[in-house]
Amino acid sequence: MKLIYNHRDAVIKFGVEQLKKAFELKGIYYIEQFEGHGTVVLPDQGIVIRNMPTARNQAPLYANEAFRIYKSGNRVHIEGSDSRGVMYGCLEWAERIGRGADLKENEEISREPALGVRGIKYNLPYVPFDDGDPFVLNAATCMDIEFWRAYIDMLALNRYNCLSLWSEHPYHLMVVSSKYREANPYSDVQIDRNIRFFRELFRHAANRGIDIYLFTWNIRLTPEVARGLGLPENVGDYGDMYDELIHRVGLPLNRFRGQSEVIRDYIREMVLQVLLTYPELKGLGTSASEWMDGSGHEREQWIVETYVEAIKQSGRTIPFIHRTNMQSAGKEIKELVQPLFDPKQFYISWKYSNAHAYSHPEPQFEKLWDAWDGIDLSSTQILYTVRNDDVFTHRWGDPDYVRAYVKGMIKPYIKGFYWGSDGYVWGRDFQHIDHGHKTWKYDFERHLLQFQLWGRLAYDPETDDSTWTYLLQKQYGPQHAPDFLQGLRVASRIIPAVNRLFWIDYDFQWHAESCLSQVSGFKTILDFVDGVPMPGVGVMGIVEYAQAEQDGRLEALQAQYGETPADIIRILDESAKATELAAAHLETILGEYRGSHAECTLLDLQAYAAMGHYYRCKFAAALELNRYRLNGKSSHQEQAVVLLEEACGHWERLGFFWSQHNKPYFMARVKRTFGYPYYAEDVRSDVELARRFEP
Repeated sequence: MKLIYNHRDAVIKFGVEQLKKAFELKGIYYIEQFEGHGTVVLPDQGIVIRNMPTARNQAPLYANEAFRIYKSGNRVHIEGSDSRGVMYGCLEWAERIGRGADLKENEEISREPALGVRGIKYNLPYVPFDDGDPFVLNAATCMDIEFWRAYIDMLALNRYNCLSLWSEHPYHLMVVSSKYREANPYSDVQIDRNIRFFRELFRHAANRGIDIYLFTWNIRLTPEVARGLGLPENVGDYGDMYDELIHRVGLPLNRFRGQSEVIRDYIREMVLQVLLTYPELKGLGTSASEWMDGSGHEREQWIVETYVEAIKQSGRTIPFIHRTNMQSAGKEIKELVQPLFDPKQFYISWKYSNAHAYSHPEPQFEKLWDAWDGIDLSSTQILYTVRNDDVFTHRWGDPDYVRAYVKGMIKPYIKGFYWGSDGYVWGRDFQHIDHGHKTWKYDFERHLLQFQLWGRLAYDPETDDSTWTYLLQKQYGPQHAPDFLQGLRVASRIIPAVNRLFWIDYDFQWHAESCLSQVSGFKTILDFVDGVPMPGVGVMGIVEYAQAEQDGRLEALQAQYGETPADIIRILDESAKATELAAAHLETILGEYRGSHAECTLLDLQAYAAMGHYYRCKFAAALELNRYRLNGKSSHQEQAVVLLEEACGHWERLGFFWSQHNKPYFMARVKRTFGYPYYAEDVRSDVELARRFEP
């Protein structure tokens, strides 16, 4: 077998490396021939890998990042119009070799990406958006180049092409300026070491076809930087991040930061130095909302005089992503910032599902909140931010849900998305106990299927189950991979169903996996009694359902909704039972595969089943208490008490399975300790709350 390719192209070379690994696993002998080293003679049997650049004044042979694989006799051709497309073709063929698949004469495989930007949102643990164990315990990991190499390789294998790195203030770690040397607390030696680290990170990403974007929240300083600028330290002290007066606009100190000329010049200088120091950096992103005060015009003008001016001074033409968090996307962005960029280099970013990607695959917040009021979508590129702030511990993997979600994002003005968590860092796995069946190091290895689903389905939404079962064989073995896929599929329906019937917008207000909130702690039965459903997606709330029953309007009203509380309760019941059956089946057949990911995932499935039953009981009890409130019949209260007593048992089982292989940690956004046994008393208190409930 002969391999012919351009070994000078690092992106293509990575794809070829996967081909060679596939050959070695199958015992196939191969030799290599590099393009540019003498005359290339096409072999009778082999693989010809070629980037087919577009000739001047001609249409490209293939779309961006697309590939085509076809056979000519016993010769396989892998082609694309760019390096990424060729790499993806190599990855596709390597997997087909592993699966024993082949092509017939005149048969071909052609693929092109459904979404152009397929990215990750990664909150860095240095000057992070929040504090807590996910950030504290990963500070060293995220300054370890070995972690980033492993993580970026995983992204490339799964067809991602974007890694967005988010920090409140990354500049003192990344660059130094003689103009503001006193604002950088590090020694020259440490600064040089940091610069070499980030250059290697960016270089490795570029060699894997991954674009790096650096995001900041805009104006955040640190006390050390403030002192170095000759300002009081408290100018860089943001106190309790979730004190509404500090986090929102309106505080005099926020206004001072925005009006300070030295801060304005410092930010501009830091952004400039980042762009000059890191040519591999693809683009920048920020917003004109958090930590800022003043009118929309004043805040956008600040962005122009700092970020946009720094880009201009750098001489670089780079993409700029303007977030719309806590602000309209309309008039000021359109008038002040957007005209300063080539339309192909400017994006507006929007939180597509707010903080809960695992809820409904077609969220409607764009319409509900008039997201694009004043924006010409025919000339504006939009990127979705997809936030998983729902599941950090148990594995999640429902291909059907992600496929529907991706297809819902495909709109003429949508150029792509990046997904990730605000309150979690997918770095070192610090939740799992470091013995027993744990054989991995990083969180993304434990939750690999979730990453595979979002990246691959965003590239090709028609990717079917044969791909997932093949990929899962490495963790679960060929005979068990289909069973684990089915178990994860049904278990992963639980959290979205919970979020659809009990909706709270922001991640610090509600984390379904733990039933916790920073605002109120454990969410009690009283919270569920008055809970509201996810807006805009056709879910009837519990309060409305009970009232419609009472008024005799339920049958007529149901036609207006896609789901009712009864439907959600049924989904939870069926999903929990299906997960129980899958776990029981796997427990009987695992045999020598018990251990590592198989045993860990089995415990996850058992925990999911208990979680599903717990929420089923809690929603059903909330419905009974609503009926009791309306008609005063004590039988409804009695049934609620019975359901909540049953819920106690399910919560106890959930805690048991979780504690078999996990340890507690302090959550960043929710500001509570994650660990189900810690809240057993709260669960039991729900029973008494129901007994004392007054209609």
